[in-house]
Amino acid sequence: MGFSVSGATVVLFLGIVISFGIAHAAVNNGVEAVNDAYQDSTDKELSRQNTGITIGSAVANTASDTLNVSVENTGSSTLSITDTDILINGTYTSHDSMETLEVDGNDTTGLWLPGETLYFVYDYGSDSDFTNAPTRVKVVTDSGVSAAAEVEEVS
Repeated sequence: MGFSVSGATVVLFLGIVISFGIAHAAVNNGVEAVNDAYQDSTDKELSRQNTGITIGSAVANTASDTLNVSVENTGSSTLSITDTDILINGTYTSHDSMETLEVDGNDTTGLWLPGETLYFVYDYGSDSDFTNAPTRVKVVTDSGVSAAAEVEEVS
């Protein structure tokens, strides 16, 4: 064996070590990404299981053209009002268009704690999309849990 065999062995060994280092880093990053995604999925599912809402009442007052809805947080998760969507007759309705949007009488909070009731009033008379009183309302939380109810008409 001469110097050329020893040199070739060193070059091959260095190539194997460098290749292993590159492959290990790539695999390690991939495994970490998969583990992080699995943990996020588990956290979201736990949040979804701890979330519950129930529509207490949904009443359209035809005399004042207003829709009054109360929704109770029946789960154990604290919900964000800004991340809660309201659909009236299947149409998304912005929080800014509500006459009243409050939790247990507090219209400055952004949180909806377990056991508290979200109350909102919508003036459908000023909305050109409504020629009649709304018939259905749906509330969807940020975790995807929803509740829907038929609207009762009163005059």
